[in-house]
Amino acid sequence: MTKRIIVFDDECILCNKAMQFIIRKDVKERFKFASLQSAFGKNLIFKIGGDSTNLNSIILVEGEHYFLKSAAILKIIKALPGYSILFYFLNLFPSTVLDLGYTLTAKIRYKLFGRTDNCMLYHSNDFSKRIIK
Repeated sequence: MTKRIIVFDDECILCNKAMQFIIRKDVKERFKFASLQSAFGKNLIFKIGGDSTNLNSIILVEGEHYFLKSAAILKIIKALPGYSILFYFLNLFPSTVLDLGYTLTAKIRYKLFGRTDNCMLYHSNDFSKRIIK
């Protein structure tokens, strides 16, 4: 099976809640997780030509392929059991529309949901085997 890593903003409460949701639904443990702020995350951002000071996108790594924003979200949703209807519904929209929605949410996520310096995933022994640092 292809290695899948979700790289997310561990300071964002919305992102933390989303990762907790994915972990609960990902009973086959298809995904591992890494913080955008971690050494792994920073190296990945550099590798794909991103700006490590502007952490506004989730990144899904599948083998040697990288997916950002809505493309990453769609691939994650598709892999979760029981969410194919949501996947097909979201696929009705052009990627430019989905990415616009993603970008707008990313810009205001701290104001709407808050910020933390205590990512639950990094402080729980239950998830430690699924975290890449």
